Amino acid sequence: MSEVIIGVDLGGTNVKTAVVSRDKKILAKDSRPTRAEEGPDAVMDVMEAAVRDVMRQAGVETSQVIAVGFGAPGPMNWQTGVVYSPPNLPGWKNVPLADAMRDRLGMPCYVDNDANVACYGEYWMGAGQGTESMAVFTLGTGVGGGMIIFGRLLRGIDGTAAELGHMTVQRDGRRCGCGARGCLEAYASVTGMVRTAVEGLEAGKESALRDMCGGDLAKLTGKMISDAARAGDAFAKYVFEETATWLGLGIATIVNIQNPEMVVLCGGMIAAGEMLFDPVRRVVRENAFEVPAKRCRIVPAGLGEDSGVLGCAGCALARHEEQSA
Repeated sequence: MSEVIIGVDLGGTNVKTAVVSRDKKILAKDSRPTRAEEGPDAVMDVMEAAVRDVMRQAGVETSQVIAVGFGAPGPMNWQTGVVYSPPNLPGWKNVPLADAMRDRLGMPCYVDNDANVACYGEYWMGAGQGTESMAVFTLGTGVGGGMIIFGRLLRGIDGTAAELGHMTVQRDGRRCGCGARGCLEAYASVTGMVRTAVEGLEAGKESALRDMCGGDLAKLTGKMISDAARAGDAFAKYVFEETATWLGLGIATIVNIQNPEMVVLCGGMIAAGEMLFDPVRRVVRENAFEVPAKRCRIVPAGLGEDSGVLGCAGCALARHEEQSA
């Protein structure tokens, strides 16, 4: 009887689910709306239904499932599986997600931070396969992160390790969503990039971006900036380069601290390709120690949008095997 692991990536908009074999073959996948606005019980209904549906698709019985891994937004206690108060999940307050889903499914269930599972997914099945030490930056509305140290996910005593988007890069800088000032996220995320563009446009910079958003700067998007930069708009190119520079400075800090073999970039921003990666790599070379900077490869995610859901499965397998040893 072949054994499988199930990953469930819980997002504010969608729940992604996958069945993965021990030898890393994807047997079934599913994505469906989270129904977050209906509260925790409704969301758990969605996840339970998704798990049972992918099991049917894969032809898998409960007895074949080693474990189910859930990736959820923090804050949380990864050891107890309690999710405290994620901002994108209304009504969630100290929800015992691991225990609740274990009761519903009758299978071992584990919960980890969503950025951490994306990191583990790239290590287990993606661009980081074969490495022992690596870091992941997830680039979207915010900047998430994760670290693998000699084959193990770095979680920290309180489960808050590797919040790479919240290293301080500018004293008394922009206010971040976390409440602090000068976080990398406030400059290197899509939100930060849009803010850089809006500040310049409000200061009178000329750019095609004004026409692209119909003169309403509140409608400006990261894709507009990327498209304008590709089309040769000088200000858009400056904004993109500035964003990449901040990201490169953050990565250079991690290179000096961790000495990783690889840094993997995930999320929508990597669609910009070398327009992003070239300046990031240059800034890292200029600002990190020479030896670790030369060693470290900075690459795009190998799993695309599946880093999280596959990482959920990988984390669950690793944790189950540790507990069973």
